[in-house]
Amino acid sequence: MKSALPTLAAACSALMVSAAHADAVGLPPMNLGNTSFLDGVAGPGFLFELATSYYRATRIRDDAGNAVPGNPRIETAAIVPHIAYISPDVTLLGGNVGAEVLLPLVYANIRPGPGTGDHNFAAGDIQFSLFIVQWSGQALFGMPFFQRIDLLFSAPTGQYDHNRLANAGSNVWTVTPYYAFTLMPTDKLEVSGRLNYQWSGKNTQPPASLNAGSIQPGDALSLNLSASYAITKQLRLGVASYMLTQLGEDRIDGIRQADSRERVFGAGPGLLVQGDGWQVLLNAYKEWGARNRPEGSKIVLRVLAPL
Repeated sequence: MKSALPTLAAACSALMVSAAHADAVGLPPMNLGNTSFLDGVAGPGFLFELATSYYRATRIRDDAGNAVPGNPRIETAAIVPHIAYISPDVTLLGGNVGAEVLLPLVYANIRPGPGTGDHNFAAGDIQFSLFIVQWSGQALFGMPFFQRIDLLFSAPTGQYDHNRLANAGSNVWTVTPYYAFTLMPTDKLEVSGRLNYQWSGKNTQPPASLNAGSIQPGDALSLNLSASYAITKQLRLGVASYMLTQLGEDRIDGIRQADSRERVFGAGPGLLVQGDGWQVLLNAYKEWGARNRPEGSKIVLRVLAPL
């Protein structure tokens, strides 16, 4: 494997907890700041990654951005083992072809308001891709450029109970194509990004409180942007951000729900420490501008190593 480690994670960092949202239907987990520095850089071979995250919110915002009453408290954590492979021999359009699988374990402590609450620790929905294409060694306006496309699926294999507030799984299929890149304007400065588009299928066992036959989250778009600077060969410092916008309205029993689209922004500092064949990334985020979802803070810690 090349010294540049693949950074392919799409680790989930939140549970599907519709009851903790301001609207009736919550989006399945998306990559919100879970990947950051050097995201587009990858080399052929196997990669093992252990991604962990912690999220805490004490506010839920409605469609107008107002705080929902009730003094809510939401805590979620995830541990996501992740294995990826990029073939040195199989290529497509000049890029190396690969695959990946992620197996999340998730915890939540959900208290939407006084007298209500639930907590849970269980396996989440498996995520997998059989179609990764990684391009390395390219140049954009004379600057080193790395890019990747991926078609990521999430299957409804995780724990789910329509009578519970907190569930490890979302009980829907999702399809998330994404595009990731890293541009190196200088030998020390890099800029990276990842654009995700998520389609969600129907949940035919929606929360019992809805008294409905099916729900379907609207399509959503998220963008991670980051930049880091090499202080030494082993240490990079930088800033990372993310944004989420829901493009389509949620549906309950096939009926579009007005004012149901989610939105949030997040940003914060981060660092990357690397050695001979390993990387550790740490990012912290503060959210603002939430609509129809919680608004809080998040920490992401990732350890990557070739096999």
